[in-house]
Amino acid sequence: MKHLSLRRRLFILIAALTVAAVFGVQVIVITGAQKEISEEYNAKLISDAEILWSKIREDGASGDEVTETEVDLKSLVSELPVEDQVKILDYADTRAFRIWINNRLVSRSKNAPTDSIPAAPAGFSDVLVDEVPWRVYALQNPTHNLVFEVRENLSGRDRLRREMLLGAAGPLIGLVTVLLVALFLSIDIGLSEMTRAVDAIDGRTEDDLSPIDIATVPEELVPVFSALNRLFEKLGRTIAQERDFVDNAAHELRTPLTVLRLQSQLAARATNERERLEATSALEGGIARASAVVEQLLMLARFGTHDAPVENVDLFTLAQTSIAVNSTLPVGKNISLALEGEGRLLATTNDKLAAILIGVLLDNAFKYTPEAGSVTVRVVQEESPGIIIDDSGPGIPEDKREKVFERFYRLAGAITPGSGLGLAIAKQIAERLKIRIALANPPSGVGLRVLLWFPQPISA
Repeated sequence: MKHLSLRRRLFILIAALTVAAVFGVQVIVITGAQKEISEEYNAKLISDAEILWSKIREDGASGDEVTETEVDLKSLVSELPVEDQVKILDYADTRAFRIWINNRLVSRSKNAPTDSIPAAPAGFSDVLVDEVPWRVYALQNPTHNLVFEVRENLSGRDRLRREMLLGAAGPLIGLVTVLLVALFLSIDIGLSEMTRAVDAIDGRTEDDLSPIDIATVPEELVPVFSALNRLFEKLGRTIAQERDFVDNAAHELRTPLTVLRLQSQLAARATNERERLEATSALEGGIARASAVVEQLLMLARFGTHDAPVENVDLFTLAQTSIAVNSTLPVGKNISLALEGEGRLLATTNDKLAAILIGVLLDNAFKYTPEAGSVTVRVVQEESPGIIIDDSGPGIPEDKREKVFERFYRLAGAITPGSGLGLAIAKQIAERLKIRIALANPPSGVGLRVLLWFPQPISA
């Protein structure tokens, strides 16, 4: 389905509203004018009836003195110019009168009904004569037993209404046409800046993520292009991070792969069983380190798009399970491992990702804690539910605690082998699960404390 352009949508919408408004106003004006015409014509009927009454009073006529007469207007205007005759007769065709005295029709115009149709009731009324609608006004004078009827053929009013409508149609159509043309040009000019901005974006190369100049963009479109600029900024950071990730991953993998190649060559050149065993052992250790680096790199890349549905999780059970899974890591170092806190402390998280997060931190703690050291895991409830991991290792200087969360960052002088990915993975999982992670000194002042603050549990 083809989508309408913004220009066309705006034009159709505003044009429809404009046409509706113009015609609505015109209908209101014509309706008001028609009402005024009706009132004016009704007033004219009243005036004509009063003129007839004045004429009768002047003549001093009564029912006994007046004989029935039929007024032929054509004979009365025969001496006038032809043009005036036509105008008067055209007007007279839509007018008629009758005069009743003592319930007897004594006078009428030639186009008025005979006495076969009785006198009309007092006031205004509408009647049909030979299927022709007439408006009748009857003025009664009970004192003299007089009734004056003045009739108007409504076709005259209808003709005037049609003339008004036809007369207004031309200017109205012209006005609407001018408005629509002006509207189209206004929309086209108003959207030209956006069109130029879109063309500028469309003409960019795939690696051009520089911000759009919004100085000339219409105010209504500033939020749209500002959002695009923010998106470009995020994409730029993401692409830069991915490039750094690929470069660093290549660097980190190059060393263990080189070592593996050298160790395999040493194993191949071994001349006795002892040299072969030493080379094989070193080769196995190199393979394990390379595998660990690859696994961590894959884990770090996977968390960028991994879906993480959350639910209420018991942190004590989570910590207990994580310790059980990772308890074999410190074998041979005689490290004391303890779990403290009360059970049934709920928090909102994803149990699988949270278990990986705790496992990464435990692995880090076991790796840097010296022999006969200690690692303690505490489940606590403060402002929010949390897990605290204390170790008795060398710790991390306060000014380096933000840097260690960056990928491949390692403290200068570190002697424990590693890739610098453990805390970066932990940070990424924590951000994914909205867990606040922080580093501090344990109460003893020796080692490192990792604090994990989880979101509050979802209420039922």
